[in-house]
Amino acid sequence: MKSLRFQLPLFCALILANYTSSFAQAVSEKKLQGGVTGSVGLNFPKMGTNLLTGASGFSSSFGVSFTKASKESQNIALTAGVEFDIDKINYAVSDQDVFYRFTDKQIKTKGETVSTDLFFNLTERTYEPLYLALPIGLTFRTDFIGDYRGLLRFGLRNRFLLTNTVDDKGYVVPFAGSVNGSAEENIGMKVSKDLFFYNANLGISAGVEWNFSGSTCLVAELGYSYGFMPLHLTGKEQNYTLFTVDQTTLAENYFRNQATLNQAQLKLTLLF
Repeated sequence: MKSLRFQLPLFCALILANYTSSFAQAVSEKKLQGGVTGSVGLNFPKMGTNLLTGASGFSSSFGVSFTKASKESQNIALTAGVEFDIDKINYAVSDQDVFYRFTDKQIKTKGETVSTDLFFNLTERTYEPLYLALPIGLTFRTDFIGDYRGLLRFGLRNRFLLTNTVDDKGYVVPFAGSVNGSAEENIGMKVSKDLFFYNANLGISAGVEWNFSGSTCLVAELGYSYGFMPLHLTGKEQNYTLFTVDQTTLAENYFRNQATLNQAQLKLTLLF
């Protein structure tokens, strides 16, 4: 009787192990997996101008993801998806005073300025863009060990700008070049022809896939993306909005922010 009490839990454990391993085997044999995905992380602007400095900002994404195993091996798969990226990209002004003209919620480009514009002495800026992301990558996976397998992913993330607003801190000043004004926050400002409509980065991530129920899996991965495309348009000076002022001649010297964007993210994907 005593031995039966030890044998019964062992027998149940063997049945459970065989049951769960059969699920893992079923998942490992699936050619196509699809599900929902989301991530949180940090943005790190890499600057191309000395007039502004970059600061870390928040990033998040959500969407759907698909994984298709190759015909030759289950350990190699193609991953793609459709996601929405919500970013906060932070800048601060360096040593020299930076200004722009605005009317109501519209930040004016050099070619749009009129005599009734107000002047803003900028100290901090936060971009809040919404991107449509189309990631594609190559995934290398181990065999399942119990309910778990490891993965390593390389990929390209293509991003297309949908909307963008700007939140600024600084001072409303009576004229360009003045540093005496009232402290203000310009929230929800619109600026056209600033962010480039296409942005892309190269990413690498490592993670674990957990087959926790039936053929349902949870993938957790840590990744880093290197931005190689410019965030801002740098073509025509008529589209520039920011400028410095020569204190001797009061001449306005327009410039364009130059930056790329690196990202570190924690991503969770639920696959079926």
